[in-house]
Amino acid sequence: MKWLRNNEGLTLFEVLAVVVILAIVSMLSISLITSATKQQIEQSTHNRDIKDLSFALKMITKDFRKSDGFTTDYDDTTDPPTELYKLTLNNNDVATYRLENNQIIRITATGQEETIAYKISEFMISGGAIFIKSVDGQSATTDITIRRGTK
Repeated sequence: MKWLRNNEGLTLFEVLAVVVILAIVSMLSISLITSATKQQIEQSTHNRDIKDLSFALKMITKDFRKSDGFTTDYDDTTDPPTELYKLTLNNNDVATYRLENNQIIRITATGQEETIAYKISEFMISGGAIFIKSVDGQSATTDITIRRGTK
């Protein structure tokens, strides 16, 4: 009770102790928030990359199943030559795919180009298998079985 009746105020030592405690709590809080934000950004990027790989696989699989022919060609106008994967139906192009500047580019039958995946380091279509590997090491592979029937 004697402390409550003291009218002299706070000492310099008490004020400094409070400031130090608040500084420590603030630093810990900021560190925790920064760490959580960084982890959330990394997880978001990882999920987006996986989503891009999945989308590219779905798009290529869809075109592959529409086609009745598959050829591999090279574009010699680029250095190094770019590998082109052409999907055809009755000798007409369905779509052509290529890897250029770490992007998978799809060229439609009308000649329109669209990028379907970013940050890709490897891309290959071989027979009925599709392999895609992203720059950060994520990979996706699928095997395609073509079932043709008569009407």
